[in-house]
Amino acid sequence: MNKQHQWLYVCVVAMLLIMLVSGQLAANEFAEVLVSNIFYDTYIVDALNDISIQTGVPIIADSTVSGFITMELMDVPLEDALRRICLPLGLTYRYLPGGYYLVGAADIKNPSFALLSDTAVFKTNYVSANTVAKLLSDFYNPFIKVDEVLNSLVVTGSPELIARIAADISQIDQPIPQVMLEVLVIELTDDARRALGTEWQWKGSRSKDDGSTGELSLVVSALRSTSTLVHDYAAGITSFLFSLEPMVEAGKAKIHANPRIVAMAGHKADIFLGQEQAFIVETESSTGSITRQRIVIQSGVTLNFLPQISPSGAVTVQIEPEVSQIIGFNQDGYPIVSSRRASTTVRVQDGETFVLGGLVNEFESRNVGKVPLLGDIPLIGKLFRTERIENSETEVIIMVTPHIIKSEV
Repeated sequence: MNKQHQWLYVCVVAMLLIMLVSGQLAANEFAEVLVSNIFYDTYIVDALNDISIQTGVPIIADSTVSGFITMELMDVPLEDALRRICLPLGLTYRYLPGGYYLVGAADIKNPSFALLSDTAVFKTNYVSANTVAKLLSDFYNPFIKVDEVLNSLVVTGSPELIARIAADISQIDQPIPQVMLEVLVIELTDDARRALGTEWQWKGSRSKDDGSTGELSLVVSALRSTSTLVHDYAAGITSFLFSLEPMVEAGKAKIHANPRIVAMAGHKADIFLGQEQAFIVETESSTGSITRQRIVIQSGVTLNFLPQISPSGAVTVQIEPEVSQIIGFNQDGYPIVSSRRASTTVRVQDGETFVLGGLVNEFESRNVGKVPLLGDIPLIGKLFRTERIENSETEVIIMVTPHIIKSEV
């Protein structure tokens, strides 16, 4: 760009700035003009002409302006009068640098839409822009564009429409509460089940000495005893772990996991604790060709959560637990997986614990005892061998305690 073109560019920009500034000053000056008039079932174009003649301010109505008005204006500022006349009919107005007001519908099909509309960009903080756009009224769809990369909404419309959309966005774009889920997965043998019993009852209580809320007591009724074991659960899952310690040391109970996970309300969360093993599976087609496929089998504890929070502070949790393990291999060498899974939805208060039980696994074990050498002799070796088949069960108990995380905005 040579110097002559640069000078011409500077002059054009300066002229535009002068027009904008002068137009704004003129608009401010006209805004102080007062309007006094009475309209009864008056055609809006005629009413605008009367106001223009009274104030001496040019007011132009485009082809979209139509309708009738009935109102009384007494010493009302000019722009306030235009606002009262236009808004009930879905119209808007704009002061243009030419020194006049343009009145029309801020509709994208209106040829004057570019002159009557503004553009605003809203960047959401907590909810995705795409989600906000879906939650807004369908009436706004023609005026909104979503930028998923920048997580922003671009709104083009009348100033009144932009102000309304901004208010709606502020109502939707609120911090999403989060829930911390404290989980305890325990596997109990027959002996442990008989010791603890299967009748689990939870009682809510509040300590008078402590200002904390949500304290619980776990009552375990023993099946073969008239006594009742009471475990104070105010300290959370850790307190109950202490009562299980003797059974864990004796091999009668096994703690699979004690994880904690944080999830936003309405968003899924997954936990997997275990191992993955890869196997090569061979399949033979009808033509005799053999194909090999690599499969991955997971064994361990899988937990799928979907928490929701009600206005009253209750927590609704949709939970799908699964406990799987490889218990052996078939004749082809492929693993045999034992799985126990459940699916439920519960509602508890903040800090309360719910228990999922009944995930029972039955398995059979065979113990062989024999006299060395003699037990291996064909036919008569059976006289020197003993076989014992034992059937036993284990039950997986999953304890979940949701805690609402208080966020500070």
